[in-house]
Amino acid sequence: MLRKLPIIYIVALAVHEIEELKFPGGFVELVTAMTGLKLKKLGLAKFGLLMFTLYATIIPAFISGYVWPVMATLFIGIIEIFAHLAAARVNPKKFYSPGMLTAIVVQFPVAVYGFYYLFSNQMVKGIYWIYAFIFLLIPLFGLQAIIVKSNGHKYGEFINNARKAMLTSEGREKTKNRIK
Repeated sequence: MLRKLPIIYIVALAVHEIEELKFPGGFVELVTAMTGLKLKKLGLAKFGLLMFTLYATIIPAFISGYVWPVMATLFIGIIEIFAHLAAARVNPKKFYSPGMLTAIVVQFPVAVYGFYYLFSNQMVKGIYWIYAFIFLLIPLFGLQAIIVKSNGHKYGEFINNARKAMLTSEGREKTKNRIK
């Protein structure tokens, strides 16, 4: 099952990416409106997303026997809900962000089942939480920084703008004006 969970999650993530990028699409546009980031190198961003997806799912599937990489994969299903709810909050058209539906009805249930399996089989040790967070978040934030900097922006400014868009009325107003 440690090998199967990341493979199941690959399918969940593929369905999610279709909603974010194609049907209905528009998640990248919403994030760029939130942060003020102008993507000159969209191909790099999409390639980076593909590489991160493969990293976060394929590696855990192939190094079965280690619980913490699987936990990292499952964390994505938890993180996605919060990311999409935060993005939906700044969407001026409706409370929705492309990818939110599949984050809730596909990714989250896979993550919940996966964590249920790991806990019910007493596979999770305390140190695994730290390993899993490091395995997931350092490459994720590193990739974000590379994409932002390669497009001529400052990463700190990107993070600050995203925070303001999600947490302040002024930031939400700026996002609404950028989308119009």
